[in-house]
Amino acid sequence: MKEKILSKINPKIVVPIAVGAVLAVVGITALAVSLLGRGGSVNQAQATEIALAHAGVAQEDTTSLSVREDEEEDRQVYEIEFSTQDTAYHYDVARNNGEIVNYNYDKNGTAPVGASGGSSSSGTETQEEQAVQAEIDKAQQDQSAAESQAQAVEDAIDEESAKTIALEHAGVKEASFHRVELDTEDGREVYEVEFYTGNTEYDYTIARDTGEILSYDSDIEGWGVGNGQGNGNGNGNGNGNGQQNGKGNSVSSSVSGPITLEEAVQLVLDRVPGASSEDVRIEQDRDDGRDMYEGEVYCNRTEHEFTIDASTGDFIEWSVDYQE
Repeated sequence: MKEKILSKINPKIVVPIAVGAVLAVVGITALAVSLLGRGGSVNQAQATEIALAHAGVAQEDTTSLSVREDEEEDRQVYEIEFSTQDTAYHYDVARNNGEIVNYNYDKNGTAPVGASGGSSSSGTETQEEQAVQAEIDKAQQDQSAAESQAQAVEDAIDEESAKTIALEHAGVKEASFHRVELDTEDGREVYEVEFYTGNTEYDYTIARDTGEILSYDSDIEGWGVGNGQGNGNGNGNGNGNGQQNGKGNSVSSSVSGPITLEEAVQLVLDRVPGASSEDVRIEQDRDDGRDMYEGEVYCNRTEHEFTIDASTGDFIEWSVDYQE
C-alpha cells in the first residue's frame, strides 16, 4: 500500500521534502556531535535548538515557546513545548546528551521534516491510514448496495402478480393469456404480459421491482361496423354500436354513426384528462376499405396512440406509454 501511495505523489513535491528531511537530520546530528565534543550535557537553549531543528521549525516562526526541567522515566530532560500557526509540538530532550527521548505534535498535515522516531501524531491521520479508511468506506458502501439489491429482489413481484395488475387495470376479470415473460427494458427487469378477452388483445409492460405499469395498449381483432342495434362483432352482448369484447369491457364510444375529425379529437380528449386539442396529432386514413382516424397525444409525460373507426367512433387501438 505504501508503494501505491508513493507512486501517486508528485515527484516535484517529494524531492524538496526529502532534501529538507536529510538536511534536518544532518543538522541535528552535527549539533549532537558538537555538544558531545564539549562534554555531552546541554542547556535549555541548546535543547530548544535541537527540538526546533528536528521539527523543521525556525524559532521566529513559533507563536509560543516554553522550556522547563522535568524527569521522564528516571531521565533528566527538558520539556519543550512550542506552536506554529497550525501545529502544536511537545518534545522531551535529555539534559545529559541532547537525545530526543520522545515527541508528539498535533497538526492537520504531515509529520515534521526530519522526524524519524518518537511517538506518533496525536491528531493526524497518515496517508496510509486515510487509504485504509477509504477502503473500509468503500466496502461498507458495497455492502449497503448489496443489501439494497437483495431487498429489491425480495420485494419484486412474480408472474401471477403481474397478471393480476394487468387484469385489474384493464377492468377484466377473466382472460386467456398468450404470453407472460420476464424481459429487460432499458436495463430494468419487466414483465411483458399479453392476453385476450373476446375480440380484444391487451399488451402490458410492468416493472418487476415495483409492479408499476410502464406501458400498455389494446387492439380490437377482426373489427367491423355494427348496425346500431347491438349486433356487433364482439363475442358478448352488443351495446348499440356493435363494438364490445366478450367480457363486457366496452371499447365503443357514445357516438352513433360516422364522426367528423373534430368529434374524433373530442373522443380522444375525453380519455386523456388535462389534454387539449393542441396536444392531439390526428389524420384520416383508409385501411381495408375502412375510414379511420389515427394519431397520438402527449400529455403529462405520457404518450397515447390511437386508431378510431370513422364510421362508428369506436377505438380500434389505444396504447399508452409512460415516459420517464
